Amino acid sequence: MKVTYPHMGYLSIPVYNMLTNLGLEVVEAPPITKKTIELGSLYSPEGVCLPYKINMGNFLESIDRGADTFLTVCGAGKCRLGFYNAVQKIELAKRGDVRFYTIDTNNLFSSIYRFLRQVAPHVNRWDILKNIMLAVKTLKALDAICSAKNFYGARSDCPDKLIAICNNAAQSFAGCLSFSDISYKQKAVIDLVRAVGESAKQPVRIGLVGEFYVLLEPYVNHAIEDVLIKQGIEVKRFVYTGDWVFLNTMLQALGLHNEETAYLNKARPYLNYHVGGEGLRTVGGALWCAKNGYDGIIHIYPFGCMPEVVAEYALKNIARDYELPLLTISLDEHASDVGVITRLEAFVDCIKRKKQKREN
Repeated sequence: MKVTYPHMGYLSIPVYNMLTNLGLEVVEAPPITKKTIELGSLYSPEGVCLPYKINMGNFLESIDRGADTFLTVCGAGKCRLGFYNAVQKIELAKRGDVRFYTIDTNNLFSSIYRFLRQVAPHVNRWDILKNIMLAVKTLKALDAICSAKNFYGARSDCPDKLIAICNNAAQSFAGCLSFSDISYKQKAVIDLVRAVGESAKQPVRIGLVGEFYVLLEPYVNHAIEDVLIKQGIEVKRFVYTGDWVFLNTMLQALGLHNEETAYLNKARPYLNYHVGGEGLRTVGGALWCAKNGYDGIIHIYPFGCMPEVVAEYALKNIARDYELPLLTISLDEHASDVGVITRLEAFVDCIKRKKQKREN
């Protein structure tokens, strides 16, 4: 058995640790490139969203490396993520005898635990639980480093150096086997980031909202956070892998968290029902920024994403009511670095001019 899974930001690091710690052989897909997207698009249904195409490209490239067991997710209510597993399974089965496992995002903890019990039946339950918790701890540490990068990077005189520290630090968590080791590395990196970036600057603040995968995968979003940091912008992102996994595994299993209820209250009165995906979170995050004095909102999502298209109408109303600049970026496989970065630079320039005029 050679297990593989799609890429999504730094999620691969704790997943790789968890599976190898349990004695499984992992075949990681190559880093996402233009070839990945072209290959995935070739074997994807017409009109499907960009994340599906990239996930499919990851799987197909993993087959060339010997993978025969595939792990993916489904769920998210009214979202095409709900059929990823069924359609991908049919396509991959054409390439030979493969195993296909699905993690249900609506029952995340039990689904992960059940998967690990199936693929590692020789491992005792405590080791499985421990490794799930280690993976969550690693994700939370990487979230904290990313948040520190967004905060201190905008205040640093050498943002490129700070960005490099944070991006390179992620690989240092590969192979972590203890909670104390994870905590030590997290503190060391954040202390270094603080030393490089701490200052009295008060940068422009922008909220970044949108679809989960596009927000978390730098190749797909054209490294939008790093681009903004280099322009002296503090970025507030409302989707983090570790936070999401923690809430939907540990707290949900204890009955202390309900994804829909948590964000429905934050999105009202601009969105009063669940539209699938991250729709409620997108609107709730934008409304929070509007109420807390942020200078602008960037909404980013895959072309044709229904939940985010619905959320976009609510965002326009928020932007109008609070006189808040809003930039919407819809991405597909044809989007280019030049096009996205040019729009970002123009948007940031307008915000800086508006803020300077207001302060004068």
